[in-house]
Amino acid sequence: MSYCVNCGKELESGAKFCTNCGHPAIINQVQNTPQQTVVYVQAPQQDIYVHERKSKGLALTLCFFLGWMGAHEFYLRKYFWGSLYLIFCWTFIPLLLSIVDFILIFLTPKKIFHKMYDK
Repeated sequence: MSYCVNCGKELESGAKFCTNCGHPAIINQVQNTPQQTVVYVQAPQQDIYVHERKSKGLALTLCFFLGWMGAHEFYLRKYFWGSLYLIFCWTFIPLLLSIVDFILIFLTPKKIFHKMYDK
């Protein structure tokens, strides 16, 4: 005999879903006793960790407006390069590099961008 975890109604033997509320039933373990069969039913586990995704649009915006200071490098977790951009921001070298970075980020497909920068 097993019961729905969501609404508590008794489930039919071998049922995959509750007939009352439609909640999926997962049978984890079966114990046989001389008098009856005990079935433990558990609801499916939900993913607790939320995957952080970097936005390609935000990286492009930071690169366009604040690329000369390396803001996009800090956003993409490339702290060494961001620090170099910040140290040399009084020269025009980071400005030229940020133009190149903008073009590279723009031309990178979203799937590859997320593969490179999502952690």
